[in-house]
Amino acid sequence: MPSKTALMAVFLVLSIFNLLVGYAETHAEVKGESSCAQDAGPSLLQLRTQSSLFNAPKEEPLAIIPAPKSVLRKKGVLEIPRITVDAPAALVRTLEEFIGPTVTSEDAFFQLRLKDVKLGEEGCVLNVSDRVVIEAASEHGLFHGVMTVRQLLQKDSNSNDLNGSRWKIPRVEIRDEPALHWRGLMLDVSRHFFYPADVKHLLRTMALFKMNHFHWHLTDDQGWRFPVAKYPNLIRLGAFRRASPLGHTDRTDNTPYNHSYTELEIEDVISFAESLYIQVVPEFDLPGHSQAAIASYPELGNFDSSEHWEPQVATSFGALPYTLSPSEKSVNFTKDVLSEMARLFEKSSYIHIGGDEVSTSQWSKSPVALEVARENNVGLSHLEGMMLEKASNHLHDLHRNAVVWDDALDSANSLPQGTVVMIWREFVGLGKQGDKAAARGHSVVLAPSEHAYFDRWQDQKHAEFDAICCFTPLSRVYDTPIRAGRANVLGIQGQLWSERRQQRMLQAGVHSSRCSKFGLYGLATWMCSGRGCLVR
Repeated sequence: MPSKTALMAVFLVLSIFNLLVGYAETHAEVKGESSCAQDAGPSLLQLRTQSSLFNAPKEEPLAIIPAPKSVLRKKGVLEIPRITVDAPAALVRTLEEFIGPTVTSEDAFFQLRLKDVKLGEEGCVLNVSDRVVIEAASEHGLFHGVMTVRQLLQKDSNSNDLNGSRWKIPRVEIRDEPALHWRGLMLDVSRHFFYPADVKHLLRTMALFKMNHFHWHLTDDQGWRFPVAKYPNLIRLGAFRRASPLGHTDRTDNTPYNHSYTELEIEDVISFAESLYIQVVPEFDLPGHSQAAIASYPELGNFDSSEHWEPQVATSFGALPYTLSPSEKSVNFTKDVLSEMARLFEKSSYIHIGGDEVSTSQWSKSPVALEVARENNVGLSHLEGMMLEKASNHLHDLHRNAVVWDDALDSANSLPQGTVVMIWREFVGLGKQGDKAAARGHSVVLAPSEHAYFDRWQDQKHAEFDAICCFTPLSRVYDTPIRAGRANVLGIQGQLWSERRQQRMLQAGVHSSRCSKFGLYGLATWMCSGRGCLVR
């Protein structure tokens, strides 16, 4: 497994995506590379680029990601000999975690105040003059203000303080609020596993860049990572695969792979995310991408579709044929898993239930599946919709909202209100899928594969690290669409699928604040543009 230090590069770079999900609107129009989805409307490039933040005359650009809604530059900088604070207790801990040791004082350099600044739940006002004052209507807003301060603070290299404790920060007034509610990142831990410490490191970096939804892809064909007490084989058998694919070949590495989370580890990650105001959105992918579950309990699959039924955890990648049977036994299994997920992720209002790339090949050979289709007078492809509707209605009864991939729109016509559709299939059309979701009363989150999949090559020669496919230049990421027909767009999400280990990319590390350190890495250039370094 990659080390924590090695993962630092990809975690930091992925968090830069929040610059693109638009923390607040600007109105400058900038011509960028045309979108792959012609019907998608405006892009992030039009929404977010060239804020006044980067245009202050005769001033060094401020390094803030994402760029704030408004910035008023003042003359000079404030020197801070030590971090004295007057703030709610939770925010004192935040300052200590992200900046360093603090001393409580009524006459503090850092003053955090709860006050209605008319910028919503997450908005804040930062005023740096002779003090650093953050005001917000909630502690959540104050937290975002601290994240902005964290990016602005610099150690004073000219200080004679032997303890090195003198800081400086530009004198500035910033008003900030989010333009998009859902500012997310997905991490696939099925194809390759990430230890809790690495997940927490990712969450911490997400928080620094004001991202607020962590989509945790916990189950897939290649491994089940989430414990369910009623079904112990999901971990005993489903978390283990005999081998992993070897590069872009049909060969495997012949190395056993066996990883999963304990309930205590998941609770620890959830608690850490909550402290950072990040909602965890767990995913149980169904009815497709279920080979690991079926390997654990073969009777959940279409065992009557083959004379030789010996399913194993997948040792290859891609869209595979194994699907859960539409039988009552399998439907009850999905409900049991979702109930357990709702119990453990008790503060998560959303639970993702997949619904993508569902094959009908086994159903077409299964007498049980054919009989269920006949009884319900539906085609085989709509068995998926039936299972998703039952799962999402079960979540509704648990006072949770389901999230589905947009493939579900092709088979499920009666998902409950509150279900969110995550649109990834640009090749179908963002506008088309958005209109379809809107007609059924569903809001959407945009996760467009041509713009927001971070497992693709970032250099045209494909030389820097392994990837799933394709070339995604920086200009295309900046051109990520922000509209999908008539749909209500909650926000945007980046995806890190983990089929490819991407070792060379991970080994880049982050050891310097100089952009030239990453000049050869296309992915890392997301941290820099013609405006110069965005992260110090």
